[in-house]
Amino acid sequence: MSLIKKGDPEKVDKITLGIDTYIDTLYGCFRFDNPKIERFSTRKNVEMIFKSGKKIEVIVPENMKISLNDKLKVAHSPNFVLEQITGYEDTMKLLTMRAGWNQNDRDIERLVSYDPEGAFVGKIKTKDYDIPVSSCAVLPVGLHHTWIGMILVHPELRRQGIANMMMQYCIEYALKKNKVINGLDATPLGNTVYRAVGYVDSYRIWRSYYELEEFSDKTYDGNHVQKVTEKDLLDIIRYDAECFLPREQILRALYKDSEGMAYVYRDDNGVIKGYLLGRPGRIRPFVGPFTADDDNIAMDLLTAISYEYYKKGEKTAFIDTPEDKFNDPGIYVNNVFDQERKPSGHRLIRSIKPVRDFTRMYQVVNEKYAKELLEKFIKHENLPKNSPLLVRFEEMVYKAVENYIQSCSFMEFEKEVLKKKFYGTTGPEKG
Repeated sequence: MSLIKKGDPEKVDKITLGIDTYIDTLYGCFRFDNPKIERFSTRKNVEMIFKSGKKIEVIVPENMKISLNDKLKVAHSPNFVLEQITGYEDTMKLLTMRAGWNQNDRDIERLVSYDPEGAFVGKIKTKDYDIPVSSCAVLPVGLHHTWIGMILVHPELRRQGIANMMMQYCIEYALKKNKVINGLDATPLGNTVYRAVGYVDSYRIWRSYYELEEFSDKTYDGNHVQKVTEKDLLDIIRYDAECFLPREQILRALYKDSEGMAYVYRDDNGVIKGYLLGRPGRIRPFVGPFTADDDNIAMDLLTAISYEYYKKGEKTAFIDTPEDKFNDPGIYVNNVFDQERKPSGHRLIRSIKPVRDFTRMYQVVNEKYAKELLEKFIKHENLPKNSPLLVRFEEMVYKAVENYIQSCSFMEFEKEVLKKKFYGTTGPEKG
């Protein structure tokens, strides 16, 4: 059964609130009158799936309107709560569709399964209503590290401090679990949110797609490239840990969901020199993680999986590729969602088309930076000095200082050394 049980935006043309409690919950975001961005309307046409071109009529009775306080952000209100997402996976799925992301139902189920206690739904909750409006997740990378993702807010509730509050909550959760390296891949819209809690830029990754037909007449080294089997997994997990961070749980889950689209390269001595996992997506297949010792090995792996997808009738595939794999990085303008001069001249893929960028970021906070972050938080949020929110923020940033050396060292080592083997990256939340 689909995660979205009723009112799937891919299947309906109209959403009417006030008739069905399931619809009222899933689409409750349209009840709010947000003075900061989105005023209430009883009837509107909404492109529910980003860049789909399809408008859905949303009808909300006037008596269901909920007015937000124009002097108090939702995130600062006791009515905003974060709860474990179990039972609200449909909200996370809807949020990904509204953002134009590629996750399918299985992606959502998989990422929640990594640590169900670390996946959250944000709600506006009173005695009269209980409405999910956002999601976030702290995803374990091995025993000692995390990847934070799925920071999503319904557009109708933006500019209410929700993303910032969720991010702070996620970091608190990770630090309480004694996680050391806490990374993420940020969209341009999320970058400022993450910087406010101590994340710093490492390098850019480009979400791109390419024509699978490009590889339809290419050959690869079948003596060294083989489909992954269960007996390959432990060797792949060890190879991957040398190239990035230990993530056995993630790789086993991705292999399980690869539907056989998984390849490994072994040299004449049987030593792994690269691997590549693929999986289905809502929009198109996703290729990654994709790690190899050099371009020739990477090309063999890419040819194998691309040819196989092409034979299955797929036309295109997504890949998240580091910017340094392009010969021309283009011209990057900060704080712009859709760059005009995107990279070109990819080293392996002629037909590649960059769509949007991510910035790999890590929380790297020393004592001086913690003080600066606290001062900025006080100024930006305009909170009294005895505010519990301020106390929580201060505790969080100074706790992060304990991880400064390890986080800073890994970030630089990845950027200067490890990244050379990355041809297609993936965080555990990616679809």
